[in-house]
Amino acid sequence: MHPLSRLKSTLLCSSMVLLLTACGSDSDPEAPQETRIDYQKLIDETVSDTIPGIVLLVETPEQQFLGSAGVENIATQNPMQVYHTMPTASAGKPMIGLLAAMLADDNLLNLDDTIGTWLSDDILNQIPNSAEMTLRQLLNHSSGIYNYTDNYGVLDLLIAEPDKVKTDIDFLVFALNQPAYFKPGEGSKYSNTGYLLAGLIMDQVLGMHHSIALRERILVPLGMDATYYIGIEKDQGDFISGYHQFDDHDTTYETKSYLENVSEASSPVVSSVEDMALFLKSAVTDQSFINANIRDDFFGSVHSSNDALFRVDTIGENTLYGHSGLDYGYHTQNIYFKEKDLSITAFINCSSKPVCENTMESLIEKVIANELY
Repeated sequence: MHPLSRLKSTLLCSSMVLLLTACGSDSDPEAPQETRIDYQKLIDETVSDTIPGIVLLVETPEQQFLGSAGVENIATQNPMQVYHTMPTASAGKPMIGLLAAMLADDNLLNLDDTIGTWLSDDILNQIPNSAEMTLRQLLNHSSGIYNYTDNYGVLDLLIAEPDKVKTDIDFLVFALNQPAYFKPGEGSKYSNTGYLLAGLIMDQVLGMHHSIALRERILVPLGMDATYYIGIEKDQGDFISGYHQFDDHDTTYETKSYLENVSEASSPVVSSVEDMALFLKSAVTDQSFINANIRDDFFGSVHSSNDALFRVDTIGENTLYGHSGLDYGYHTQNIYFKEKDLSITAFINCSSKPVCENTMESLIEKVIANELY
């Protein structure tokens, strides 16, 4: 289950509790007792020995909270700052999906062409059902292709030669000659491999690494000055330390050095909370940024039963758009409520299960409940 699905269930239960409590209250209905969360206090109290640092943005047209707590590096105890950046993992996938939709709008590719239009036989022959698989299906997780991050060999690649830049083709090997989950278009299952292939396809179409087009078409027009493609554009900036504890170890590992040279379309960018919120809101609402055709392609395959380009769902009368990101040492949650014009973006520089994921979920639940109910 996608984290936002679990979040939705919890929030719906919370809203029902609030409704029942209100109906049974003896207090004067004309004088409601409104309790608002102090977000700075919330994140200060959330930081712990396991949760080194947090950055939180909560923004509406009326007000903005932008705060940080804890440290960005345990060894140096350097305080976390609101402008700090980190790898956003899968929360950056919508940028790859949007870039593909933009290229389709320029007639540089067709999202409904099969992947054999661009990829070599050497790759295609090692992917079950490749002759039937389309680019759109790769992007909306309906291709059935094996998820390469389920192959434990990926961790060995990350650890080996950390100073060497590793790209989509290096990680693709862990998905080759693996069984399909289902035939293309006959199901839905999250697979990072689809984005590796999408990255390779766009490289082929553009005749250059797709990070260049991503910068020209998305980052620069939106003024996302803190965002850059991890690895390939590492000269554009630096990012905070991240921490991960493996299930069978008590040791906490600092992971930054293993990720700073990883360039993969499934986890493309380093960013700030403000840039991530700006991107999501712009993709949903800014008519001057993308035209109707691009927006239709971008959101056309999105539905609540999978992650697709965005998670799109409803909580009460509010439409939620969002995508989370989880990588070794880093956890991102990026959410936008269209009707409320509400952006919520949070960074935590840890990923140990279950504590870091549960902490992020709890934090976001409290913020949403505070803003919506």
